[in-house]
Amino acid sequence: MRLDRFLANAKIGTRSEVRKIIKKGEISVNGEIVKNISFHINETDIVEYMGKTVVPYRKIYLIFNKPAGFVSDKTNAQPSVFDLIDHPFIDQMHVAGRLDRDVEGLLILTNDGLFTHRLISPKFHVEKEYMIWFEGNLTAEKIQIVENGIVLAQNRFKPAKIKLLSSNIMTLTITEGKYHQVKKMIKIMGLTYRKIKRIRIGNINLGNMSTGNYRELDENELNELMNLLDITVR
Repeated sequence: MRLDRFLANAKIGTRSEVRKIIKKGEISVNGEIVKNISFHINETDIVEYMGKTVVPYRKIYLIFNKPAGFVSDKTNAQPSVFDLIDHPFIDQMHVAGRLDRDVEGLLILTNDGLFTHRLISPKFHVEKEYMIWFEGNLTAEKIQIVENGIVLAQNRFKPAKIKLLSSNIMTLTITEGKYHQVKKMIKIMGLTYRKIKRIRIGNINLGNMSTGNYRELDENELNELMNLLDITVR
């Protein structure tokens, strides 16, 4: 691969910007300064810019167990999940399906725009499952309202699934991702919540991952999820 293309793919800059960087002698390959923009490199070469190794660009899919108290946006105004993840591509990544600051659990972060678009689109019916610790009386009638679909003046939600785990813990599974949807559904049922935690997105389960930890999806997980989203893995 040409050096200028490699650097542009690695998001060092645009093609014209990286050509200027190369000509200034700011790029080294295997310890030697290279000023030839058409210089070819292979996968074993070590490319450095400003003393740091340039990591080849690739699509990344991380799962992260978000703690409460952090927003899902890139911001300096509030504590952000991006402050907690030490990954070479974190600056290029975004959250595929945000969680509110007070909500915990499973986040997927990626640099793949098509993946994110389809994951959060209601057209693909990807299930998102939440565990909810609540206060109030959850009756069979209230469960039926949610499972039949909610049609109110200001709230329209597709049918969801509820599983009562104990007198004050349930799981709620939805296929949409509307603004504050889970909290609104809890309110419609006449309940209040003490804690909300997302535990599953599609085939991806949070499992026993510790709070604040992250990992990349393995090949089987990614292939199954891509199949749900009708995306061909290359």
